[in-house]
Amino acid sequence: MDEALVTCRLLHFASVMVLFGGGAFRLYTAGAGDAAIPALFDARHRHLLLVSSIAALLSALMFVPVVGSAMVGSASAALDRQTISPVMFDTSFDRVWRWHLLIAALLVVACAIRQVRTGYSVALSAVLSASLGWVGHAAGQGQIALCHEINHSVYLLAGGIWLGGLVPLRWSVAWARRSEGAAWLAFLRDALPQFSRMGYAASFLALTGLINTILLVGGIDGLIGTAYGRVLLLKILLSAALVAVAVINRLTLVPWIHRETTPSTGTAALLWTVGIEQVLGLVILAVTSVLGTLPPAIDVGAHLRGHDH
Repeated sequence: MDEALVTCRLLHFASVMVLFGGGAFRLYTAGAGDAAIPALFDARHRHLLLVSSIAALLSALMFVPVVGSAMVGSASAALDRQTISPVMFDTSFDRVWRWHLLIAALLVVACAIRQVRTGYSVALSAVLSASLGWVGHAAGQGQIALCHEINHSVYLLAGGIWLGGLVPLRWSVAWARRSEGAAWLAFLRDALPQFSRMGYAASFLALTGLINTILLVGGIDGLIGTAYGRVLLLKILLSAALVAVAVINRLTLVPWIHRETTPSTGTAALLWTVGIEQVLGLVILAVTSVLGTLPPAIDVGAHLRGHDH
């Protein structure tokens, strides 16, 4: 059951982040390159958003029976109405998830209709991404829980605009590399500084991630002495590696590409490093999905202290 929940969370997180980050990429690179390039780019981009929105909706629907079966401890109960009904109507999860499902459905419609502007789908995907901060470990009652939920939403938005934007960015690099023409290289040169500015979201990731660590771990003992803490430590190390690769791209490869007259060594190197960022981002999402199935270290510590007394 944990495997099904982890897989479902990974698919949902990834599709929502591609929706938000990929859609935002098109907005902040709207003036990049020649007029003919965006027309070709938009055709592929619309397909990406539509597939991602369908994946987001299906994985959100899958959450309900998977969470229900995990609550009752039986995989065979996943499609039982008596299992699904309490999840949707009798838990704190349902208050957010019914709205989450509605927004996901609206996104499929928005992405399927060509006349709908990208800005509308980006706004919906931002709400969809932020709402994930109101379920799981961050959910609770009281002012501290409210601050935690808001902090987690900011964390998800910052991660989404960065990691989701890597998909269309790598397309741009690959097309510039294959075409060996000036048009795609001009588009890439204009797009890279815009994406780099979005990469400053990494600072929000670091800050909000630190706050999440304090709220869910509590201290060094919780970070090292619990399963949740050790998995979280792995996530922190992977995130540090991701930021390091992004810094190399920004300070070394972006200026190098701006000096190239045709796509050459710098473009080829960027294709590899963006691919590394994508792999690291996917692994981080997988680790995050595992974290959602583990009790927070601070709860484990409180439970152990209760036994000591």
